[in-house]
Amino acid sequence: MNEPRPLVAYAFAYVGRQLHSFDELNANAALRRQRGIQLAFEKTSGRHILRTIIDSSTYRAVPFVSREKFRQAINTAREAGADLLLADIQELMTRTRRNRIIECTNALDALDVEIWDASLHRTWRSMTAAERRPLVISAARAAQSRSEAVKAGISLSRAEKSKAPNGNYKKGVLANRRCADQRARRYRDFVLSEMAKLPPGEKLSPSTLATALNAAGLPSARGGRWSHNTAKDLIARVEDMAVAQPLS
Repeated sequence: MNEPRPLVAYAFAYVGRQLHSFDELNANAALRRQRGIQLAFEKTSGRHILRTIIDSSTYRAVPFVSREKFRQAINTAREAGADLLLADIQELMTRTRRNRIIECTNALDALDVEIWDASLHRTWRSMTAAERRPLVISAARAAQSRSEAVKAGISLSRAEKSKAPNGNYKKGVLANRRCADQRARRYRDFVLSEMAKLPPGEKLSPSTLATALNAAGLPSARGGRWSHNTAKDLIARVEDMAVAQPLS
């Protein structure tokens, strides 16, 4: 009798801020819930999880199927002759922007690795079009509701800002500078590593850095994509830090 194929588990969640330690990852409710579902599947199915890849992002425009760690999980499963285990495909799609949900379904269809939904004890490939349709519709409706809530929150925030007294302007400027400095310290190693890839004497361009930051899924100040100007400011701050506090 053939042994059941092993599993590579992938858990993903969008977060309000970057998670920097295993303790923070373990404390995240969405990731903890997914891991619980996957471990329960391992126990009831008799399958063995070879490796678990935990992923999180503050950048909500990129769906989970486009994440570098998702591709890593797929490659790991392929090389090990294993299947990929997701806790709840519908939940992952629900957290995806509405205009990217179909992209997720197409990406799952194109994979040459078997994808298991631990909550359903089913593979993606075994689900019929009729079974997938309500999953996609539910995810789209949830994404729309979340988008409307975010827009309402932005409108309220703008209204509150318009009422702020002028005396708070300087405090706001100082707070923004502190945040920018903290972000530069956080991304310093990444920027320096991109600089190190260049030939001697060649400077890192803002556009090149912006492309690298976006590809790595690292969010800008407002949680969106990096532009030429925001990357230019980051380079300047990192260079100032390198002069003030050179690497040992």
